[in-house]
Amino acid sequence: MYKKLAIVIGLFYCACSLWAAQVNEERSVKVGNKMRKYVLYVPTKRAESPALVFSLHGASGHDTDRSPFRTAVADTKGCIVVYPQGENQYFPVFGGSIPGWNASGEENEDLDFFKAIIEEVAKEYPINRQRIYCCGFSNGGMMTYSNATTAADIFAAFASISGFQLNEFHHRPLGFRPVPFLHIHGKADDFVKYSCMPVIRDNMVSRNGCNPVPEVVTATGKYTRNTYSAGDGGFPYVYYEVEGMGHSDYTDRTADGNSALTMWNFMSQYRLDDECNKNLKWRLNIDTEGWQPKEHSWTVNAARILFSYGTQKKSNNADNNVYPSLQFTKGNYYLTFESTGADGNRMHVKVETLDGKNTLFCKSGDVGKKVVMPFSVDKYTEYKITIVKTSADDKFTNFAFYSCDETAIAENSKDDVLPEIAPDPETGYLIEIPQDQGKQYDDFARTSMVKGTDYTTYTATGDLQIAFKMMNIDIKDCDYVLVRFAEPVKAGWKIAFWEGTNTIDVPEGSKEFKFELEPSMISKGKLSQICLMTLFGGYTSPLVAKVMGVYKHCTKEEGAAVKLQTADMDVPVAYYTMSGVSQSTPTRGINIVRRSDGKMKKVLNPKS
Repeated sequence: MYKKLAIVIGLFYCACSLWAAQVNEERSVKVGNKMRKYVLYVPTKRAESPALVFSLHGASGHDTDRSPFRTAVADTKGCIVVYPQGENQYFPVFGGSIPGWNASGEENEDLDFFKAIIEEVAKEYPINRQRIYCCGFSNGGMMTYSNATTAADIFAAFASISGFQLNEFHHRPLGFRPVPFLHIHGKADDFVKYSCMPVIRDNMVSRNGCNPVPEVVTATGKYTRNTYSAGDGGFPYVYYEVEGMGHSDYTDRTADGNSALTMWNFMSQYRLDDECNKNLKWRLNIDTEGWQPKEHSWTVNAARILFSYGTQKKSNNADNNVYPSLQFTKGNYYLTFESTGADGNRMHVKVETLDGKNTLFCKSGDVGKKVVMPFSVDKYTEYKITIVKTSADDKFTNFAFYSCDETAIAENSKDDVLPEIAPDPETGYLIEIPQDQGKQYDDFARTSMVKGTDYTTYTATGDLQIAFKMMNIDIKDCDYVLVRFAEPVKAGWKIAFWEGTNTIDVPEGSKEFKFELEPSMISKGKLSQICLMTLFGGYTSPLVAKVMGVYKHCTKEEGAAVKLQTADMDVPVAYYTMSGVSQSTPTRGINIVRRSDGKMKKVLNPKS
């Protein structure tokens, strides 16, 4: 009996000891001259040398939220979790300062905080420094991307849910090494916009040197999982597109039925000392079979010999200030490629700043030979790259950028200029959008408006005055919007597209203004608004604009968006509104009528 009692007492003390080992409390650590807080969660049952997971809350969140990595996962997997508390950051979208992260892509006080946490936890627990991971939600996901740039020598792998760098936190996907990365995003997320994810995805796929054609698994009604497999020297990028999910830190619509568990299952595969090529910075796979450049922010001409990547920043709210670019920090680099094709052909490459004002280098190399093009960068800069082939039959078999300590030695490369390429003839046609001053949903004043035969005259006499404001425009099968003026405009006019929270200055002296539609606008098929207005000075009153017309450019050859012709009427077979919407009978006013021979004409129908 005493022996049994001893066993029971021993088990009791053992259980108490295991329970006592659990920690779930908020702690403080000094970083510089500040005290920073974090929640430390140590499960009762943990690995002998446990992994450490950083879980970063979103903007306005708190360490006590335990977001987005669930403690239940730590309980079953035996890892330690830290939930750091962000300091107040100014977020323009919220109009003030709230708790969050300085996700700038540069080393800063938050990274110092994370390093201090690691050292504090390591004093008490035998953590495995090769298995420290970082995940985050929303602004915490943005900080996760930032850490993938600035702290790739600390964190072994990364996962983000509903968060990528945007607006004031621009993407800087260039770090110490390629990184394993998982991203989960809801298809219904219109805050950190799902529609902008292709640019983030493509940058990370290139940064990691992945195969750009993913392995796709779809669970109907739940998710599509895109796995961009690791290329030579890199790591994979996995992207979940989740059905019905908005801006959220958790979903059960993953392969594991638990987004936190999915993050763990991905990250825990990797160690910091996993083999990779730390010098690999970008691999651009424009000739991979099955990959369509135009779907990945590349411009390609009709002959498929000119390829261009990199878009200058545009001030509109449709793209969350997310745009494609090639990015380098200060240092020495080289571009190397190999290719197949006809003897004597050459591949031309030009790398220039996004505004086209400064050329980093413009060189050419022989097809069929290994080419090395060295270059150096003085400071962090975003670039556009243009490639011109001699023939569309010339194909890259490898095309990658690497960093190097010393200046690389050039091989089969010479300074050159891009060959003259005749521009593609523009196809498609313009459809006029009737000018309107818009419904009065706002408090802005309307300018005076005088309609004329050739143009409409708008005269502004103060700030926040709207000239025209067309709303909910159908832009299906369109690629840009064009505004034409009867005479050069004066400085002070601004145009707002999409949601209108940002405006674009109409350059003084312009006789036309062209706005390329963003992919997210085109995919939605509706443009929220096109608005010409004044905004906070910069002009001399009265300010006059004579607008000949506002047009959308349609790329479709047939259908509801129709080409305007001036031929005589024959037998009318179809009617359309001025915005290209099909209708069974003409409405009162101007209509587009399609004749039996397919030609079109504007006609005025005076009857109701």
